[in-house]
Amino acid sequence: MAKYLACGNVLYDSVKDIEGRDFGEHIGGQALYAASGIRVWTRDVKMVANGGKLDFDQYLQWFKNNDLTTEGINFEQDYTAHVCMQHTESGAYKTATADSGLVYNEYLQGMMELRMEQIEANIDEDTVAIYHHPHIPDTVYFDKIGKMREKYGVRFMYELVYGHKFLPEPYFNLNKLKDAVKVAGMWSLNRNEAEILFDIPRDRDEDIIAELQKFPEFEMCYYRCGSKGAYVVTRDKAVFVPLIDVTDSVDPVGCGNCSTGTAMAAWCETGGDLLMTGIMSAISAGFNAAQSGPWPYYSPEDEELARRMADEYYRKLSNQE
Repeated sequence: MAKYLACGNVLYDSVKDIEGRDFGEHIGGQALYAASGIRVWTRDVKMVANGGKLDFDQYLQWFKNNDLTTEGINFEQDYTAHVCMQHTESGAYKTATADSGLVYNEYLQGMMELRMEQIEANIDEDTVAIYHHPHIPDTVYFDKIGKMREKYGVRFMYELVYGHKFLPEPYFNLNKLKDAVKVAGMWSLNRNEAEILFDIPRDRDEDIIAELQKFPEFEMCYYRCGSKGAYVVTRDKAVFVPLIDVTDSVDPVGCGNCSTGTAMAAWCETGGDLLMTGIMSAISAGFNAAQSGPWPYYSPEDEELARRMADEYYRKLSNQE
């Protein structure tokens, strides 16, 4: 049983910075980072993902360290996908097959994709909201999401996937995205994606937010602006929260997933408080950026630090509104 489900893929990441320096390989993937971000604030989160049976020990140890259930993990194949992520100057990433003994191929990638029935099998009377990142706003898939939401009364956070820039009609277009957002209710995107969607330079945040607020129906949008910070957006309001460092920033990989998962949980926990939602999400991203891979262990002292920082930033930023 869990209040929040973090659903999606998992990967072993090998990360390189802009200059090509290698941070080494570590556990990663959208579902893991989303679960890690939520874990800053509550243990009531379950990751739902397909992993490799023979090489998942590092993931299982992370969940044990952080007192989280592993009941949502399915083993659909022997090995977990390995991928190399290269930072670029735009803030996006280039991905390629990792230089390891395991091949990241279409078969392995396909086997790790979640099916709707796997998500639904983890919903119970305690479930409040679900984070997921379908690769395209497919009509059939989102029809299933809509029926699932109606059946169980759950909320849904849809994180847009950056690869959409490569998808031509009819697989992806703005109208299909609007239909998907209407079904999901909550959604998230970053500056790179917004620039492509709206053909507006990424630094023109006000113009992009105006476009976001034209979407016909949505509960909340978490709009991520890289090292600047993020906006929590509704149809009639947008609140900005700057980047929050917990300690020195080392590697931003996964911060988008981490903060988006947190935005979902924070929105539900605070009753839709835009400012606190943004602050909690930024703090989760701050923990995530402190090393390559997720924060290894959330101690009671870390949890207390996060809450103290949230209260301090809330007082500070409230006075600036």
